[in-house]
Amino acid sequence: MMTLKQRNINSFAITSKDSDLSASRKSLKLAKKLHDSGFDIKLVYPLQSKKFESISLDSKSLNVHCIISVGGDGTIIKTSRLLKKSIPILGLHAGGKGILTEIKPDNISNFIKHIRNNDFFFDRRKRISVSTKSQHSIPSLNEVYIERSKKLRAINYQIKLDSSIFNYRMDGLLVSTPTGSTGHSLSLGSSMLSEKLSALLITPIAPISRLPPIAIPISDFSIIAYENARVVVDGQVEFSIEPMEEIKINTKVPDVVFLRFSNSTLRQLTSLGF
Repeated sequence: MMTLKQRNINSFAITSKDSDLSASRKSLKLAKKLHDSGFDIKLVYPLQSKKFESISLDSKSLNVHCIISVGGDGTIIKTSRLLKKSIPILGLHAGGKGILTEIKPDNISNFIKHIRNNDFFFDRRKRISVSTKSQHSIPSLNEVYIERSKKLRAINYQIKLDSSIFNYRMDGLLVSTPTGSTGHSLSLGSSMLSEKLSALLITPIAPISRLPPIAIPISDFSIIAYENARVVVDGQVEFSIEPMEEIKINTKVPDVVFLRFSNSTLRQLTSLGF
């Protein structure tokens, strides 16, 4: 496995959007082109071919220099959550908005040229994790979404930030990383954070007292819902919590590392068309 100080990339593992035949075909076509260009290739299960070894993302024997995620943002987010090693991820756009992706299927030859010339850099992104008494830690690249279980009325939430404690009545709240600040939080009218900031964004959902979004330095904190609630991590993992069950937001989580070819700022805002 390559360390992030090394520059030569000679091997890839390719993962594909779940149950998407088009993405699978593009993945296998990409695998063949990269193999024919002299790179070592593995496929991430359930993607399979007789020509290449298939392996899981959390395998200890996944020793490659880069993971190529073929799909959209959801595929990249899932890849980052399942990956147990600090291996750079390169997103190939094959569905959805592809805000986090870097290359398109018709630009493979140019991508190979960049790799050959070591013309790339590593883009580190902050993550958080969420855990409760009943739920083990789940890493999040984008956001942790907390909402009331019953739809009849708003409930009380307690937010513990360092030595400060705030109590507010609302439908729920979002805790977003800089990467996730251009997602659900932005659609709720919140601000966005530069991807390079070491900060988090707390966005209240329909607060009774019109509590504004709050940007805080990246640090551990906790949230308590006074009634039954549910927690959704990156729109992909969901679990329920009991009243007064502490929700811990942990920031001591290894960064996700992306392989990039352009060193632009506010790249996600640009990808959204602004």
